[in-house]
Amino acid sequence: MPSPRGRARTGEIKRTEAGWAIRWRDARGIRRQKGGFRTKGEAKDVLDDELRKARLGPLYRPDVTLQQLVDAFLEQYQGAPSSKSWLRYYLIKATDRFGDEPIGELHALDIARWRAKMPETMRHGAHRALRQVLAAAVRWQWIERNAALDVKNPQHPRPEFVPFESWDEVDVVAAELGPFGPVAVFGVGTGARPEEAFGADWTDVDLVGGVFTIRRAYAKGKLKTYAKTARSRRRVPIRRKVLASLETLPRREGALFPAVEGGRIDINNWRSREWTPALKAAGIEHRRIYDMRHTFATWSLAAGMSIFTLARRMGTSVAVIDATYGHLARDADGNDRELLDAYDEANGHVVGTNPDDLDDDTEPEDDETAPERGS
Repeated sequence: MPSPRGRARTGEIKRTEAGWAIRWRDARGIRRQKGGFRTKGEAKDVLDDELRKARLGPLYRPDVTLQQLVDAFLEQYQGAPSSKSWLRYYLIKATDRFGDEPIGELHALDIARWRAKMPETMRHGAHRALRQVLAAAVRWQWIERNAALDVKNPQHPRPEFVPFESWDEVDVVAAELGPFGPVAVFGVGTGARPEEAFGADWTDVDLVGGVFTIRRAYAKGKLKTYAKTARSRRRVPIRRKVLASLETLPRREGALFPAVEGGRIDINNWRSREWTPALKAAGIEHRRIYDMRHTFATWSLAAGMSIFTLARRMGTSVAVIDATYGHLARDADGNDRELLDAYDEANGHVVGTNPDDLDDDTEPEDDETAPERGS
């Protein structure tokens, strides 16, 4: 016999001389009733709430405010420090609007209106963070459902990237960067994220083997060591131009690209003090620091590198590479045809035979069961 807690919770509403009344079974299976409601709608609201309590049990806490939920969520959060900082930043957007409201009273329409009033670049992150914290409340059985899931959360359009036209352009910028010139050559030549370049040590670079192993990243004052997965910790071939640039660096220990005052480069300071002034002095159209990475991707596809290989080198997914750079890839049909034809030639297969050139009058020999032509 199923336990009372395993049964579906049902109740009833009925009219009485004093108004409306409800009856239901609680989490322990005990029959309960309550009356004196003025309207059927009021009775239904109370019954729905009691049935939720019966389903979720003593953990049900719909009166907790969003701010209290956020505080509890961040206190127990065990993800990466950078992820926690990201959540804290975006959850402020939600608590500014809904902080004092009970989580059991959040509605999809209010969330949709809140999302629409935010700057476009903030919407996805803030909504995603709200979804995540409400999902925790559902897991903890504080509420029954996540109202934020009823509101779509599309990504905002990505800003257009502007790759460098040629190595000549990169060299001009590198010259203006002075001692930081190798950073530009390295970024364009390896496709490493800027924070990965600034987190790299000389021990990550094999000048003889021509390989850069990406193990860590430096951002927001913190050095993050990557987990040992193929997507994050990866090896990138170092082309000759990058090797030549690295060999001009005076130091061969510690940080690959140290800051002027020592330690690691802060990307925001470097952008304002070095990168932007160098572009302006070189007379080169302004580009973001990340456009060095976009340049690597653009040139790699132009050289014929497959999207799969490029995704591995850049430490991202094939889907992201295809969505961002797929339109720049070589004609896949023609490129694949050349590869297959080259394989056939290398293995002695007949090349150039056209099936239409075969003699149409040729009949199968010694096969009386062969179907007639056209059957």
